[in-house]
Amino acid sequence: MKTLHLIPNTLGCRLPHEVLSARAISALGNCNRLIVESDRSTRRLLKDAFPDENPNIKPSFLLNEHTQPEDLVDLLQWFKDDGDIALLSDAGAPGVADPGAAAVRMAHNAGWRVIPHVGPSSILLAIMASGMNGQNFAFKGYLPRDDQRRDKLWREMNEGLQRRKETQIFMEPPYRNDTTFAECLKRLNADQQLCVAVDITLDSEWIQSKTIEDWKKVPKPELNKRPCLFLLGN
Repeated sequence: MKTLHLIPNTLGCRLPHEVLSARAISALGNCNRLIVESDRSTRRLLKDAFPDENPNIKPSFLLNEHTQPEDLVDLLQWFKDDGDIALLSDAGAPGVADPGAAAVRMAHNAGWRVIPHVGPSSILLAIMASGMNGQNFAFKGYLPRDDQRRDKLWREMNEGLQRRKETQIFMEPPYRNDTTFAECLKRLNADQQLCVAVDITLDSEWIQSKTIEDWKKVPKPELNKRPCLFLLGN
């Protein structure tokens, strides 16, 4: 049966065999076509996973935030042809905070088998390490830059924290991490929890959960230009 394999990408680690399952790497090697968020990150993964092979030999289809609906017409043809396909994100799990869901829907509609493979997901790894509510949580993605929309989202997150006891998870472009950390200290109550998860799966990985009151007592963490997730809890 024709299959779409959902292959997680590393979170910056250059050792895919340490963070991806053997089954995922085997499936990636056997797929002759790739749906990718960017060619650069995918070719790097292929080079690291299969150093004796040419990372540019497999055709790829770009599916990212710049892909227009009319571009997907060409992708539909891929699901009419034979040969398994691998779907890859730039980092982490495809289809999770990632535009790859459109390809997964196409595969289901075409009657293909869809197989998700084991690999890193920064969202799940962060909530595992946070000590916060892992039964009920909400991922908000990137916070909006517009002040009104941002204020509205903060109100929604506070409502989730207070009424539903829901862990709130979000990220920012790495150059905004320091500003956002300061914003968390300003907007949250002293007894509320903030977890900062940086460089997940890398040698420089650093994850800490503290109350806002306690965060204010320690030196500010070094977050600038590092991949980071913020988690809020009670």
